[in-house]
Amino acid sequence: MKNPKVIIYDNDGMICHSGRFSDSYSKEFGIEMDIMSPFFEGPFKNCLVGKADLKEELEKVLDIWNWKGTANQLLDYWFSVGSTLDEKVFPTISKFKDQGLIVCLATNQEKYRKEYLVTKFGYDKVFNEIFSSAELGAYKNSEKGLQKTFDILKDKYGIEDRDEIMYWDDREGNVEHINQFGMNGQHYKNYEEFRDVMAGLGYLV
Repeated sequence: MKNPKVIIYDNDGMICHSGRFSDSYSKEFGIEMDIMSPFFEGPFKNCLVGKADLKEELEKVLDIWNWKGTANQLLDYWFSVGSTLDEKVFPTISKFKDQGLIVCLATNQEKYRKEYLVTKFGYDKVFNEIFSSAELGAYKNSEKGLQKTFDILKDKYGIEDRDEIMYWDDREGNVEHINQFGMNGQHYKNYEEFRDVMAGLGYLV
């Protein structure tokens, strides 16, 4: 395995563990999932890639979801569900950065939750780059998303070879796409395996 110059972390399922908003909302407010599903299968997907604004789209479903407040208040509720840092994984970011790696985050997020996570956890202070789907204009693991990610790393950090980028993700399907693109995709299963792989390359936590 080639030693990486860049390490990309997955957010949800690796660094950050979150409850699912729709499950919490359905249970607390008695709204059936089949009422909420059309939003997540349609407008929300456009929000994830920056083609629609989440607040504007939520305005259209407030009555359907029986929400009594504003779209902003609904976002506050949404983002309050879960979102806790992994206490083992998160400290490795700064440690690997200190050992010379370019450390990045990749996440399928619409712009408001991305801003929330950056503010809450100080992501902008620990990561060299944050690749969010809303800013990439494509899902992070898509051909377009991966190409934009590589282009930024090439232009800003002089990365010439795709396999110098070690890209961790907790979903096997995403890892397959990453490897097909030529990056070094790694399936994140747990902290211990992640630590051992990195230690085998000489990076210690």
